[in-house]
Amino acid sequence: MGYKKSVFQSLAMVTQLGLCVLTPMLFAVFAGNYIDSRYGTKTLVFLLILGTLGGGRGAYMMAKRLIDQEAREQEQERTRLMEEVLKDQNQSVARPKTPGRIHRAGKETDTGKNREGLHE
Repeated sequence: MGYKKSVFQSLAMVTQLGLCVLTPMLFAVFAGNYIDSRYGTKTLVFLLILGTLGGGRGAYMMAKRLIDQEAREQEQERTRLMEEVLKDQNQSVARPKTPGRIHRAGKETDTGKNREGLHE
């Protein structure tokens, strides 16, 4: 599922970047054409250059934001994985043996004195 999500995110990013560049350029062309036809000036090329620069800046800012967001997500994933590894390590640590619940009647349990008494 992660692969499909990555493909769709990439497709959405390319579409957004294209629209981010294309929209200011088209607006500049229409505005320049309107100004040229209305007032008889030659501003179309100048506005087209401004629209291209504006679209490039917008695309740069969007790409930078997306890259920063991806870096944050990777850092969060790395942190989550490290926490899981530490949690697994803490669970697999050998703990000291706890005394059993069954106690023998005598004080000396492993000296063999009680064992001799049990066999007689």
